[in-house]
Amino acid sequence: MAQNENEENPELARILHTLANLPPNPVPHGPGTGFPVPHSAYYAPPGTPDPRLVERTALEHRQASPKPQKKIGTLMINPTTITEWKQGLRCVSKLAAVNQNFVATVQKMIKDHERNVKDWDVGRKRLIEEQTAKRENEETHRAALSFPGFLQGTAPLRTPEREKEELDQYDQKVYRASKQMADSQSSQLKSLGVPFFGVRPDLMLPEGSEPASTGGTESGKLASLKKITKEELLELQRKMLNHLMELYGD
Repeated sequence: MAQNENEENPELARILHTLANLPPNPVPHGPGTGFPVPHSAYYAPPGTPDPRLVERTALEHRQASPKPQKKIGTLMINPTTITEWKQGLRCVSKLAAVNQNFVATVQKMIKDHERNVKDWDVGRKRLIEEQTAKRENEETHRAALSFPGFLQGTAPLRTPEREKEELDQYDQKVYRASKQMADSQSSQLKSLGVPFFGVRPDLMLPEGSEPASTGGTESGKLASLKKITKEELLELQRKMLNHLMELYGD
């Protein structure tokens, strides 16, 4: 019966024949493309990761992984144990190489120091100018009131002694401010690791002692460390400040 129908409808017979000859696993097509996609790109045995996902995961990992940071060197010597000038110079050169903020910090300290010194000098000159103006003004008024016996026995207000006292008071004020600045900057230099601004107390000789070439410690390497006096330390600090000024000052 079906055979007769097929013979009567040759178009239906052709379609059935085509369907019967299709392969059991037809080649799929890419979504919306109409182009054949290799079967292996869509099928993998159970338990095998999709190679597309593996490749994408690896790419995302490479993109997300941070770039290796360039290693920065470290100081190989403890600045608090340095009591000799040559070692101090080497240490400062190393500091500038390993600390990217070192130069900028020192330059700012130098500028702050110069600005403060300039302000104090300007303030002293202004005080002297004010003293001169007050003295001249008083002299003018005394000349205008110089009636016989009117100012007899009255001492001038603007005396050299008073002006010296005013200058001394200003100088004391500047001294306190400069000492405060010096202490603050010494602490900054110590925190930066600049030699001679954080020397260990056990490397300082008692006041009145004679300089010694080696320390008195008995333990290995520490026995070779040189102990210094307070005067020697102050001289080393001055030399270091001058050295930093030459390197990083204007």
